[in-house]
Amino acid sequence: MILYLSIIGVCVLIISGIVTPIYNVNFFYALGFAALAAVLVIIVDALVATVCRLLPKKWANHEKKIYTVSAREKKFYERLKIRKWKDAVPEIGQFTGFRKNKIVDPKSVEYLDRFLLEICYGELGHTFSVPLGFLILLLFPITKIWFAVAIPVGIVNIFMNLPSLFILRYNSYKLGVLRKSVLKKQQRAKKSEALEEAAPTEA
Repeated sequence: MILYLSIIGVCVLIISGIVTPIYNVNFFYALGFAALAAVLVIIVDALVATVCRLLPKKWANHEKKIYTVSAREKKFYERLKIRKWKDAVPEIGQFTGFRKNKIVDPKSVEYLDRFLLEICYGELGHTFSVPLGFLILLLFPITKIWFAVAIPVGIVNIFMNLPSLFILRYNSYKLGVLRKSVLKKQQRAKKSEALEEAAPTEA
């Protein structure tokens, strides 16, 4: 979280420094607008995540096509070396009551289904946050400097959401493979039990 806030802070300073000479305004005046835009985008992201969590579970069904991750997409994430940096991205499972940074019960289909449900909710939140972050443009439409800081902040918001979205989809692929493996093992175990019960006993 500290890393994310630091990145946001640096971006706010850079945006303010660029806007100041263009609009011939005081640096701290531009900084105030840029900081306000950053705070508002964070609030929008939080609201989007909250609303997505209130959607019916059928909207976050991991079997839907939109949540399907192909082997090709998975390779794309691997080319990004996602395993090396994914732990540096904040995981906010403490706010939803389900942590997604570690698989606690890899042998439980019910647990894996819940994990995939949370991942899908997360995907919805980050996906909608990308375009909806630009809603802050509507707050001060007649102030030119507001557009000058709000558009870059909205762009930064895109790049702040994409890593989390990539991680969720990468983990979704891995969990899907694990879930299929667990289901197959359970099916084999049931067949074995059924054969043992059907086998004749010695007199």
